[in-house]
Amino acid sequence: MHLAAAISAYFLPHALLALGVSAVLALVARRMFVLRLRGVRVSGVCVRHTYARDGVAEVAKFQAASGETFRCLAAPKAAASARVGDPMEVVYDPRNPKNAKVLPVSYGGAYALSVISLIVAVPGIWLLIRIFGT
Repeated sequence: MHLAAAISAYFLPHALLALGVSAVLALVARRMFVLRLRGVRVSGVCVRHTYARDGVAEVAKFQAASGETFRCLAAPKAAASARVGDPMEVVYDPRNPKNAKVLPVSYGGAYALSVISLIVAVPGIWLLIRIFGT
């Protein structure tokens, strides 16, 4: 019995870590899906470029229906597709305008994160069942 308790104590952090990673992945995927389900398309304008390891990304400024102005970042590309001052299409969540993306928005990543979240959750659940199960 003492050995079983020691093994349970050893694997509990692993189970909780797997479930935590799964939850974070699921929340990121949910954020992407929300844009697809209730996103509103508006016209924005390119205000600047940012340079990263993956390439150049445009920063777009747009106005939400509430009248507030927000900024969002486009996906990095090898070369900028818009100049400063050029119009850009943006999709944002009307309930949370900070959740916004410059079009085109790829939803393949949301599906992939959902699947990975499930794959990571299964071992975590299995470990919890083994630790606390009958």
